[in-house]
Amino acid sequence: MAGVAKQLFAASEVALHSSRKDCWVAIGGKVYDVTKFLEDHPGGEDVLLHASASGDATEAFEEVGHSTSAISMMDSFLIGSIKGYVRPSASKATGAWGLDAPPNSRSMQGNKGPPNPNTFLDFLLPLFVLGLASAAWYYLTFISKNH
Repeated sequence: MAGVAKQLFAASEVALHSSRKDCWVAIGGKVYDVTKFLEDHPGGEDVLLHASASGDATEAFEEVGHSTSAISMMDSFLIGSIKGYVRPSASKATGAWGLDAPPNSRSMQGNKGPPNPNTFLDFLLPLFVLGLASAAWYYLTFISKNH
């Protein structure tokens, strides 16, 4: 479909194309018809079908870290763009972190700040377990044999 003139699509229209026979994906405000690529996708066709059904797949696409050859291959599937597209991260600054959901390990990977300081429990718990194991060993070795 590379020869077809590029069109503007409503996000709701793109969401209607989420089957194995007709699969469109919206990434970065651009619409791609990936129907012919479903079987060849290295992550499997279910990844693309899920991305298609979820609406905007920009975040999921960027989290995976696609190669430059994969990104250049996308141009052959481009069929248009989303009307009035606004990048979700720029428009959704609702929480203290600027995200709808609380941060998780995946979203915090880029954080290069200092590590969390160790708490007293981090030091005390291993010592308690070691003391308990030593007491059990002492009891089983010396005291239980005398009885």
